[in-house]
Amino acid sequence: MDWRGLSERGAESRRPLVRAVQVPRRNFEGLFDHALRPSGAFAQSLRDIGYDPDAPQESYPLTVWRAALGVARRFVCAGQPPELANRTLGRHYVAGFAQTLVGRIFAAAAPLLGTERCLTRLPTYLRAGREDMRMSLEPLGTRDWAVRVVDGDPLPDFVAGVVEAVLRRTRVSPHVEVVERQPEGYLLRVRWEADMAPEPAEEPG
Repeated sequence: MDWRGLSERGAESRRPLVRAVQVPRRNFEGLFDHALRPSGAFAQSLRDIGYDPDAPQESYPLTVWRAALGVARRFVCAGQPPELANRTLGRHYVAGFAQTLVGRIFAAAAPLLGTERCLTRLPTYLRAGREDMRMSLEPLGTRDWAVRVVDGDPLPDFVAGVVEAVLRRTRVSPHVEVVERQPEGYLLRVRWEADMAPEPAEEPG
């Protein structure tokens, strides 16, 4: 398997981070309002970094999103290594999204669409939350894909958790590995096995 070739192709498409990147309100609502439901010191810490769950804005600077994730790691993932904490938050993000109107429709349709069709739709879902990010996919074999993400402010483990949780909605057991980390992007390897067991519920903490 020539991962070097994948890396070179990813490098060709990298571009500088756009500093004025805005993160839409729905990203915050999916993770915090529907999944983590902050209160007390947790909610106050979010207000301190610029996100008030009780008075949301239409969008926020990327710096506020990253700071909010830092607060969530501190309150929800205390004691976890940063990589695991970010992956955990990515799973929570999908769990929260599944409680929105659009998310409920997706969650119902995912088993019918199948794993590969859901996977190939991820670039569209990703851009809905971060217009500056780019995702490309390449099949490597049966139930085996390479996923390249171009992002000037990368958080690969969070996205790995998102991909993992999305694929679980199709009733498979996924394995998402961060193969490569670069300053302006990363490479994931996504594999899965058939598993008809119900998806485990994500519980904060």
